[in-house]
Amino acid sequence: MAALPPPNPLVFSVRIVSLDYYMAPPIPDLDFCYSSFHGRNVEEVPVIRIYGSTPAGQKTCLHIHRALPCLYIPFPVELLQNPEKGNAYLHDLVNAVEKALKSQRTSVSKRQHIHGCSLVRAKKFYGYHLSEELFVKIYLYPHFCFVFDLNYT
Repeated sequence: MAALPPPNPLVFSVRIVSLDYYMAPPIPDLDFCYSSFHGRNVEEVPVIRIYGSTPAGQKTCLHIHRALPCLYIPFPVELLQNPEKGNAYLHDLVNAVEKALKSQRTSVSKRQHIHGCSLVRAKKFYGYHLSEELFVKIYLYPHFCFVFDLNYT
């Protein structure tokens, strides 16, 4: 039987028992404090809590900052040829997503739902794809909830 390599002292390992998140005011130099998309300071950021234990049996609760949920929307490659049209499309797309998320709320809210966006190249998640495609990666704040009417009459 082969011997295991010695543990790397720079790696922290935790067996996850449970995890959740909470929203908190941003901590300077630790969290995102400003959203260039909205052009203003961020009021709340998500903090992920991971409860678990180390290989040595020590109990732990980790607080992970700067992690935002995101979604990917395909971006037409031909819009890269015309920066004005591409920027307008991107701006309209992200504003439409923000508006749709705000319309899901039961009360009028000034809360931000989108932190920002960026263009990325990635492979589609489902199916087999040889090449990467262009996507808009939209970073969200997770304090929204969806309410859908599934009445298909």
